[in-house]
Amino acid sequence: MTWDECVPELLEHLGEMGLVAMVKIDGERERKPWTVVVSGQRLPGQAIRVDGHSLEDCLRRLVATLHERFPNELALS
Repeated sequence: MTWDECVPELLEHLGEMGLVAMVKIDGERERKPWTVVVSGQRLPGQAIRVDGHSLEDCLRRLVATLHERFPNELALS
């Protein structure tokens, strides 16, 4: 499964986990224009923010961080 195919599933799963996700592209920012932020009650005061050169880069790093925080809960097909 490619990243463009799994993004809807990932966002849906984050919602089921009680998390909030935001994806942003900032065309005025030359370095690392993509930002992905995940927050919610399960991450009290510890939002996860990932900045990168591409959405795929941000999502790979986000998923790795989420696997560390929630090792048995993030299962994507």
